[in-house]
Amino acid sequence: MSSQTQPNDLSTGDLSGLVLGEYQLLRRLGQGGMSFVYLALQKSLQRKVALKVLKADLAEDETYVKRFEREAQAAAKLAQGNIVQIYEVGHAQGYHFIAQEYVAGRNLRQYIGRHGAVEPVMAVNVLRQCSLALQVASETGVVHRDIKPENIMLSTKGEVKIADFGLARIVERSSEQALTQVGVTMGTPLYMSPEQVGGHALDHRSDIYSLGITAYHMLSGNPPFDGENALAVAMRHCNEQAVSLRTIRPDVPDNLIDVIEKMMAKKPEDRHQDAKEILKELRKVPVDQDNDWDMIVEKLSIADSTILLSDTSSWSQAQLAATRQLQQVMAGGVRSWWRSSWLWLGTALLGVAGAMGGMYLANAAPYQSILDVDNVSTQLIPRKNTVQEQFEAARWAQLSQQEKHWLAVVDYFPLDAAVQQREQTLTHHRMAKEKLAELYLAQDRYAEAMPVFEEFTGYKDLQERFQVSGWAGIAIVLDALRAEEYSGSDFLRQEELNKAISKVLWRKEMLNDFMQERFDKIVESRTQVELPALR
Repeated sequence: MSSQTQPNDLSTGDLSGLVLGEYQLLRRLGQGGMSFVYLALQKSLQRKVALKVLKADLAEDETYVKRFEREAQAAAKLAQGNIVQIYEVGHAQGYHFIAQEYVAGRNLRQYIGRHGAVEPVMAVNVLRQCSLALQVASETGVVHRDIKPENIMLSTKGEVKIADFGLARIVERSSEQALTQVGVTMGTPLYMSPEQVGGHALDHRSDIYSLGITAYHMLSGNPPFDGENALAVAMRHCNEQAVSLRTIRPDVPDNLIDVIEKMMAKKPEDRHQDAKEILKELRKVPVDQDNDWDMIVEKLSIADSTILLSDTSSWSQAQLAATRQLQQVMAGGVRSWWRSSWLWLGTALLGVAGAMGGMYLANAAPYQSILDVDNVSTQLIPRKNTVQEQFEAARWAQLSQQEKHWLAVVDYFPLDAAVQQREQTLTHHRMAKEKLAELYLAQDRYAEAMPVFEEFTGYKDLQERFQVSGWAGIAIVLDALRAEEYSGSDFLRQEELNKAISKVLWRKEMLNDFMQERFDKIVESRTQVELPALR
């Protein structure tokens, strides 16, 4: 163990900007039980990689260092297209790190969080590609031990990759037992196999169980078991049967449900005995895996794209003109933006009106709440039976109709009319507002997006992800409006943007993919010039 002084404490600090060997750390992507993960630039090959850096307190323990290195050695054996590849394990400036493939995309948890339960064809393809990966892992003698939606990456090309073999255990090596003993009960209780809960010996069939639970989550929108604490959830895996997917999703083919239920069997001997059996059964599921999957891939690739106008040059010029007009209106100084939002929203609309040549009315009044649905009529939007169905209808609506559809989710299902299902209704309200704000961002309608984000920042309940989205949205709006012309304006003071960024930086994994992409661009563009302000 190197005694070299570490330049920062990983338990509290951020190493963005540091150079470890040939890797320039650009920004922190997230963290796991043992390490922080950074997006880094490998200078020799000029490629982006994901760099996992062992936490400083664990680096003092040789057992954890060896487990960390063992993780890399185990994962490096797995040369397969559906497994995130390991490039190097290294040690520099007192830090232990693993350089691995960076998958630009989203994970399955983020996808479900944004889109809800998936189509059967998507479940089939995710299962198929994950099974290919698990088959190679089992043949190599490696058990993942932590299969869950967060560890399943979806690329915009339709590739599915299993990430983070951080709990991987090389089986049939009793001499290595001490190295993995500290992780015997590790894993995620929502997806943990009964034998893992009980601390029993594991093999590849434990991963099959966890993948089955993940498939259930994909199709139902939620994991099969929950509870007040991790122990309660874990015990339900051992003692209870999940509600049948046939009850929740009658549209799912029976033989796909049969595959998933067999994967979720409590006893390992009652499950598929290897991933090849799963692949064989999946071929019998009646879905169009070519055409239907192509539609999903297209959805993955364009869902987060911004909406471009046909004449981007004139749009940019109009946006600049609107920005300059807004600056003139704001000249003379205004209080902090969140203390004077109504004032700036009204003036922003007036400024944009003149620049956009009729896109907004020149006599526009100060903006009214997006929840005043009289502003955007929803009369022609069919009312569904449940708020969830209304949300799904909005998700699949044509782009030109989406604003009305998202507003209808809130308008048709008020909270006071659904007391028994208040939590579900509230969540769908917030999700609809989030989608609406994203739509406004994509169309550069910042004045309409800002009230939603401001509302989100005021949430004090357990749904923290909406609060994080609120601060991220505010940062995106401020960054979009920030131009050199604003350098002397009190309205867009640099510290206000810094504050919004700092509220999100360490929890940005809670953002959906649209917001993450926008937020990452802000942080990445500032990393090289203003990094100290972010620490």
